[in-house]
Amino acid sequence: MNSVRAYDLPVRIFHWAFVTLFSASFFIAKVIDDESALYVYHMLSGLLMASLVLLRIIWGFVGTETARFKSFRLSPKELKEYFLSLVSSKTKRYLGHNPASSYAAVVMFILALGLAATGILMSLRVSKHFFEEVHELMANGFLLLSVAHILGVIFHQVKHQDGLAMSMIHGLKYDIDSANGIKISHGPVAIVLVAYILFGGFVLGNGYNPNTGELHLLGATLPLGEKEEHSSHDGFAGEAEHDQKSSLTGNDDDNDDDHDHD
Repeated sequence: MNSVRAYDLPVRIFHWAFVTLFSASFFIAKVIDDESALYVYHMLSGLLMASLVLLRIIWGFVGTETARFKSFRLSPKELKEYFLSLVSSKTKRYLGHNPASSYAAVVMFILALGLAATGILMSLRVSKHFFEEVHELMANGFLLLSVAHILGVIFHQVKHQDGLAMSMIHGLKYDIDSANGIKISHGPVAIVLVAYILFGGFVLGNGYNPNTGELHLLGATLPLGEKEEHSSHDGFAGEAEHDQKSSLTGNDDDNDDDHDHD
């Protein structure tokens, strides 16, 4: 089989970082109790994921041919024809994203940014109940789309045996009509991207204060947990307990005074 290079290194690194961060966020949200100290990593990984999407959008305009949005197949007619061709033996193969994966990528990018935005609004207590519903709907939609995407890749691989399932690992596609693959993998850009992911994770983790439940980032403060509310409640409880003790102490003093007078 003839092979051509379809995806550069930054696209492949972004792909797997995107998968990892969403999986971590979703797993923590569904499995870890929201009172746990680990729950905050659901939000931190979501913020890092959203920042990666912003970088991917930039790369979608300045990256290699298959990374650019102009190469995405976003014609509804072409999408329909692609799905119809899946049942035949002549499914058209693409150097970059096919119509289904093009739509999936765009929708996932939008959902990732939407999840971060609604998460921030929830933390700021802006229409919290409403944005909780929207946030959960987006997360479940993202999961369903991810499962559909994975099943589509498996179906394509079983049917055509063309190595599509591994293309986001080694970057190659086989027996593609296009004779010209991408010419450069952009290794230096990939190194910068990996450094950003590691540094971004460190900055987010280091900027979070577990004692206050707040994230300090770029001069801004974002409440990520319920610590602030609990602290205020504890404060009221402490004041009430103090008043009660003072009252009891005051009564004891009065009794002592009475004994002294006697």
